[in-house]
Amino acid sequence: MKNLSKFKDKVNARNLLVQAMYEFSFGHNSAQEIEKSFIKNFTKTKVDYIFFKNIFRYLTKSYAQLKENIYESAEFELFGIKTIEIMEENIMLIALAESKFEETPKTIIIDESVRLAKKFGGDNSYKFVNASLEKILESYK
Repeated sequence: MKNLSKFKDKVNARNLLVQAMYEFSFGHNSAQEIEKSFIKNFTKTKVDYIFFKNIFRYLTKSYAQLKENIYESAEFELFGIKTIEIMEENIMLIALAESKFEETPKTIIIDESVRLAKKFGGDNSYKFVNASLEKILESYK
């Protein structure tokens, strides 16, 4: 695995984004409540909170549009699936938001998304995330 220590703040922020988006997906709490809760509860964790806030706010405001972008281009047929699991969907949403909002190179976005899918997703979800993001990011921006 690559040495991510100098990028630990952003890596941790992406981990928290997956968790925050998972909570947001269920619609029980507002985006503002979730954001406040995560910032309050993870203050001892080394996190790039500006990155977290910017991406989370963009995600929650553009949620429907980003989700539509995924469903239009995801590799459903290649993997023989009809729907995307919540975790994988959230990981791809974060990738699209970061691609749109930050100047992060596509290769890093995909690598980080694969890492997140291995950590939070199903057994082979990282393959779907990788193939789908490769296709989606090719035409995105």
